[in-house]
Amino acid sequence: MLIVFLKFIIAHVLGDFVFQPKKWVIERRNNMGYLFAHVLVHGILLCLFFYNDLATFWPTIVFVTVSHLAIDSLKIWWEKMWPYKPIQLFIADQILHIGVIVAAVCYLFPIPEPIFDVQISITFLLYSLAILLLVFVTPIFLKVFFTKWENENAFHNKRKDSLLDAGLIIGILERILILFFVQLGLYEGVGFLLAAKSIFRFGDLANAKDTKFTEYILIGTLLSFSIAIFVSYFLKIALEKFAY
Repeated sequence: MLIVFLKFIIAHVLGDFVFQPKKWVIERRNNMGYLFAHVLVHGILLCLFFYNDLATFWPTIVFVTVSHLAIDSLKIWWEKMWPYKPIQLFIADQILHIGVIVAAVCYLFPIPEPIFDVQISITFLLYSLAILLLVFVTPIFLKVFFTKWENENAFHNKRKDSLLDAGLIIGILERILILFFVQLGLYEGVGFLLAAKSIFRFGDLANAKDTKFTEYILIGTLLSFSIAIFVSYFLKIALEKFAY
């Protein structure tokens, strides 16, 4: 089962990322011939991977190949509807492709019932809770916290000079790094992260010559770091007491 799954996944990776020229990705939006060529490559790769077992796997190969055509056609339509969300579309596209492969393999090799009887460990649940708090809950909390200053025009002007959602992504990454630094006992990493961010921000703050903007950045940074450190220590203590 695992070998078959890996063959499908490797063929998918080769077809989508190795043997698909950039020109095909761009031109297939207006010329379906490039899309058909791309799907044909996938079909050929699958046939090569299952050359010795084509008699057994050809229906699955056809299913996966046709599904790939349908999903990529849907993605082209999505790209026309939402041209400014390439990352989301890419992730959705890959999830659908992998989902089809998983479904096909599960159909070929029915999963025994005992495999579903999995005991979710406390460690997994605690890590999941911590990551959810840092990735999803904290940004919303910070956004709500800063609503009291939403009317400050200076802040809006400064935000227009930065990349879309760059601050959100940076904040999530730094909180996740703090989480793992604390779990690994690398406390100096937290200090290094704060120092590095301060250095990169120093130029912006010096050039801005705006006390309010400086305070805004400092509050956001310290609040984000404080929440991350608190959640990380909570996780560490909880793991020591309850994990097994």
